[in-house]
Amino acid sequence: MSRISVATRLLVVPTLALIVAATRLPAQISVLSSTVEERISAPGEGYAGRITIQNTGSTAEAVRLYQTDYAFKADGTSSFDAVGKQERSNAAWISLQSPQVTVMPGTTVIVPYSVNVPASGGLRGSFWSVIMVEGATKPAAATSAPGKVELGLGTVVRYAVQVATHIGESGTRSVKFTKAGVASGDSTSAIELDVSDVGERAYRPVLRVELYDADGALLAQKKQARGLLYPGSSLRQHFDFGKLPTGTYKAVIFADTGEDTVYASQYTVRF
Repeated sequence: MSRISVATRLLVVPTLALIVAATRLPAQISVLSSTVEERISAPGEGYAGRITIQNTGSTAEAVRLYQTDYAFKADGTSSFDAVGKQERSNAAWISLQSPQVTVMPGTTVIVPYSVNVPASGGLRGSFWSVIMVEGATKPAAATSAPGKVELGLGTVVRYAVQVATHIGESGTRSVKFTKAGVASGDSTSAIELDVSDVGERAYRPVLRVELYDADGALLAQKKQARGLLYPGSSLRQHFDFGKLPTGTYKAVIFADTGEDTVYASQYTVRF
């Protein structure tokens, strides 16, 4: 139901052939460093980071690095827009040491980057964007024989490294619950709801639900810690209680953003 892996790995396999040759793909690129890099900084300050890229394949791999903005929604969609399209993009603050590197077989390459926060007193909350790490494996050479055409298979693998900058301790952390509903089947009774960050600062919400029967007795409690939720983004949370008897229940949903205030909402549900 939800979340751009923050550790996001996008795989696109274009295939055009009358007969596709099942060729082995010798190169394999991966990002060893964290795919969610977040730091607390202040206007006028700067900091450095680095991306570690590994090639476990048998041939050298050319890797391209470029920037995009990033947002995700509870319906499972993610957007990687042009730099600067998102209101809270920090892409313009980021400088990559190199837009392209070659990673030899069995080795790793470190690509440094720097983040320079503008000296503006109006900055509050969190700002973020993505550094895309793209390794392309070329298809095998096309071959032909009488009566058939064979084409090799190539892949493009992309990793999205999120770079988030929090301006000091500033910015509100706010939660909004939307689209609460139930899902039930032969073996499951579940509550689903969408959770949005409607504040100025990103946080990792801890979501908890207490389920009560019609007489007010507590039946079950569920808790789930989620990844970094950015302002304007949303996620979908699924709480599964196993199979419950048909009836009406009360659910109290709590969201802890890391501050003293805990957000809560109450729902009446029927399975």
